[in-house]
Amino acid sequence: MAPPVLTQLACGGGLARARAREAAAALALALLGCSEAPPAAGTTVASAIPTATAATGPPKASRPACAPACLGIERCDAASRRCLPSCPAGEIYVPATGPAGFTMGAGLKHDDVPHKVVLTRPYCLDATEVTAGAYKECVDAGKCEPPRLWGRWSTYPNEPEHPVNKVSWRHALAYCEFRGKTLPTEAQWEWAATGGDGRKWAWGNEPPDCARTDFTAGPLPSPGGDAGCHGGGPSKVGSHPSGAKLWPAGAIHDLSGNVWEWCLDQYAPYPEAEQTDPLVREPNHLVYVIRGGGWNRSARGILVHYRAGAAVGYQVPGLGFRCARNAGG
Repeated sequence: MAPPVLTQLACGGGLARARAREAAAALALALLGCSEAPPAAGTTVASAIPTATAATGPPKASRPACAPACLGIERCDAASRRCLPSCPAGEIYVPATGPAGFTMGAGLKHDDVPHKVVLTRPYCLDATEVTAGAYKECVDAGKCEPPRLWGRWSTYPNEPEHPVNKVSWRHALAYCEFRGKTLPTEAQWEWAATGGDGRKWAWGNEPPDCARTDFTAGPLPSPGGDAGCHGGGPSKVGSHPSGAKLWPAGAIHDLSGNVWEWCLDQYAPYPEAEQTDPLVREPNHLVYVIRGGGWNRSARGILVHYRAGAAVGYQVPGLGFRCARNAGG
């Protein structure tokens, strides 16, 4: 029978680990000056010193978070440690321009001098114009006033899938704020519509037709006349997918045609100097930017660079809006 294993040999802190016969163990204890007698034959002495059951090594460091920290419209991908787009459903992530910026303005009129614009932060933009149905939710919640209802081509409340029209700038802003968003700045609108590649319309440089957008081909009978691809009034939102502006995160519909869209800025001539994150705010100025053209505008009127202004209380059949969600912290 094999001798017992002595797992602890200690006195005054001495420790030996060995397999030995009881005689050798007693001798070791004596040499160390220990007074305790060796354990009886067949007895195992339990160790007072904890022993590791497995070599675990130093604790593993957790994977570092995304650096820099992600913005409110992004999420941190654990595998790549990169910030990825995370806009809510129905919104499309539009990246910042980068330091190179983009050229805003095309010299179509005296007040759209081409100039460099840099947008330093990404944002989410509604994939479609705000519908009459979505706007009604705000009215029912007591946060929005109904749009103008009299006259032709009103979409509210009976055409819930069409863009709400006959809304003023204040109506539009109130709705966006109800959703936790705001109106896009004019620079955000144009960057989203072009991506800075100089295209003429949201889909590219091919001339418009009724497959791509709702507009008026040929001479306009009148500014608000019985025109458009369907005899007057806007189309359902997103019903011309081939006319969308495509971003990696998805398609933004109806940026050229259907209805004009309010922007956050007041209307003013472009400066010649480079701008960073521009927003025009002028005291007592009551004319605001509208962009994109509408169903009652010609091919020129729906160019992505074409800009116009409207009084703050303007409410007409060819005017609606979409919202933007800024990046946050």
